[in-house]
Amino acid sequence: MSFNPACPTRGDPEASEITRFGQTALRASAAIFFWVEGAIGMADIQLEGVPAHFFHHYAAQMVNLDPQHVYRMQVGRQSVAQLRPLLGASTSGNEIYGNFLRRYGIVDIIDLLFWSEGRPVAGLGLMKRPSDPPVCTEAIETAFALHRFVEYNLPRHSRLAQQRLRQILMRTYQLTVRESSVAELVAQGQTNAEIASHLDISLPTVKTHLLHVLAKTGCENRTHLAATLAREKAGHN
Repeated sequence: MSFNPACPTRGDPEASEITRFGQTALRASAAIFFWVEGAIGMADIQLEGVPAHFFHHYAAQMVNLDPQHVYRMQVGRQSVAQLRPLLGASTSGNEIYGNFLRRYGIVDIIDLLFWSEGRPVAGLGLMKRPSDPPVCTEAIETAFALHRFVEYNLPRHSRLAQQRLRQILMRTYQLTVRESSVAELVAQGQTNAEIASHLDISLPTVKTHLLHVLAKTGCENRTHLAATLAREKAGHN
């Protein structure tokens, strides 16, 4: 399984809002939001109501024991899953994972996996403590409704819009990864010098990439390229 052990972050206000919305709807005092990186990796984790070392402990020792890891939910094509019934199965792995959660005061988790274009793109785990209302049938129904709402709106997030634009550049215009990066930065208004610094490449290399980008996209200049990319991006939102 792929796992990005980067430190939890709080730099995404939209993800934070999704997390708070989920906590309120499911009455959960703790939560974790993450983006799915690559095939099955987790990245840019945001935590609410649990300390950062919860995540570090999970990443170092518990990720392979998680019955609802994104990999397992992906294989099962799941969107919403409750953890507690799974932990009822008597296995050493479940016992270890259950003890890990109880160490942080967590007795149940409702996991939501959000999909776009046939692949998982983000996940939200809503963690229940003993003081929180237990998960009931109504809570599961609310979780499915929450999932539908978030999944419908999530493709508008700038992160996913940028990923779609990258796919268009590479598939439609046959740009390389580096050429796509240069094209995106040009569209953001960066100068060649700024692009060179951003990508840690030389100025002549930026100019060469840009010439290739203009030729492949049929654009006459930077302004035309920026307009073309804006049109492509808007056309897929």
